[in-house]
Amino acid sequence: MLRKLALKDIPYMLEWMHDLTINCHFRKNFSDITEEQVRRFVEHSYTDTDINFAFTDDDDEYKGTISLKNISSLDKNAEYAIVTTKEAQGKNYAFRATIEILQFAFEQLHLHKVYLNVLETNERANRFYRKVGFIYEGTAKEQLFLNGTYQNLNWYGITEQQFKELYK
Repeated sequence: MLRKLALKDIPYMLEWMHDLTINCHFRKNFSDITEEQVRRFVEHSYTDTDINFAFTDDDDEYKGTISLKNISSLDKNAEYAIVTTKEAQGKNYAFRATIEILQFAFEQLHLHKVYLNVLETNERANRFYRKVGFIYEGTAKEQLFLNGTYQNLNWYGITEQQFKELYK
């Protein structure tokens, strides 16, 4: 289900990047991203500090990107991020990919904790992170200036021990 991003994923990536109903929840405006910029991202998507995977269906068709960013070997933690194509939403791909990347984080990278932040107003994402097992850690008030207003960010995390207790 998880694999390295490939050049064949670029059209699917551009599709979600140019979809305002998906990218409206992100700090970065992806609507002007070009095919060449996505190509460079794919070619440099697997480094010591940032790992970006595609998650796919059984036919290896791209359904989204899932990432561990800002990987710290000193602190043994990383930031989690995910985006799902519109077609794949609500079909359990993101849930399975999240479990798989958390297993990778704890078993292969030997991390202690994986964390994320999400707009407080992104109710669907907040529900998803709690469903997977991320623990709500607090809200940073008026953390981001986005679309003309200050937005709150919810912070979540999951430790290796918490993950093992949930997914024995």
